[in-house]
Amino acid sequence: MSHPLSFTRQEFAGAFGDLGTDLPLLVGVVLATGMDAPAAFVAFGLLQIASGVVYRLPMPVQPLKAMAAIAIAGKIAPTLLAAGGLIVGVVMLILANTGALAWLARTVPKPVVRGIQVGLGLQLLTLALTRFLPGHGTAGWLLAAAALTLIALLRRHHTLPAGLVVLALGLVFAAVTWPASLPGPWAFHLPTFPTRWPTSEEFGRAALLLALPQIALSLGNSVLATRQVVTDFFPAREPLTVRRIGTTYGLMNLLAAPLGGLPVCHGSGGIAGHYAFGARTWWQRGHLWRRARAGRPAAGG
Repeated sequence: MSHPLSFTRQEFAGAFGDLGTDLPLLVGVVLATGMDAPAAFVAFGLLQIASGVVYRLPMPVQPLKAMAAIAIAGKIAPTLLAAGGLIVGVVMLILANTGALAWLARTVPKPVVRGIQVGLGLQLLTLALTRFLPGHGTAGWLLAAAALTLIALLRRHHTLPAGLVVLALGLVFAAVTWPASLPGPWAFHLPTFPTRWPTSEEFGRAALLLALPQIALSLGNSVLATRQVVTDFFPAREPLTVRRIGTTYGLMNLLAAPLGGLPVCHGSGGIAGHYAFGARTWWQRGHLWRRARAGRPAAGG
């Protein structure tokens, strides 16, 4: 039985659950590499929509973190970043469709996957405490304290979702502190898609500089941990295979480069963020509705 999408306030709030990870990386990479901002954001948005349509759950699309960090630190050329995304896309497709990912999923024990999730959470927390919050001095710390307080008070408030209130707070703060004029990359214009393909030399550099460190991180967080989080939050759903996750991961990166987008992945932290702020799916809501009508307790979600 098919059920329509549910556009509730909780669903809308949950859509922004991954914003704290995505937006700083997107902005940082665009500024550091000189990518066309409209093209990068349009490509990112299209891939987000496609991911939701394909999975029918809040499956996130995130910038590849290792690549983004290297791109920001080294201010690399957009074509080099595109080459790295194409390489990891092809490699992940091969791993997914040769059974290598399935073997890895059977071999790696669950405590290791849990460790990856905890480590990623601590890494993002450290990044926020050392890079983002100090950027606005005392005002940044006060804003973070206010956001945490609102989330704690409104976490289970169905009429006023915490995610929307925190988003509104951030928008007000941004409006007050926004510069009088936008810098070049952020001037309003239609997307400008890439006109040059990476050279063989750039593919070689990208393989060592970008793809190699990223693949190791992606296998743990983007594939194994993501599947585990989906299993935890949606236990009644048909199990999600690592082959499917790896396949969409690979295809997204093969599509992102021609559109002028960043290399992307799925991510366990993204699902947790969307879910915590209220995002579910048409399938999950329909499942809970059917079980309630049948007089049975809802399983999970």
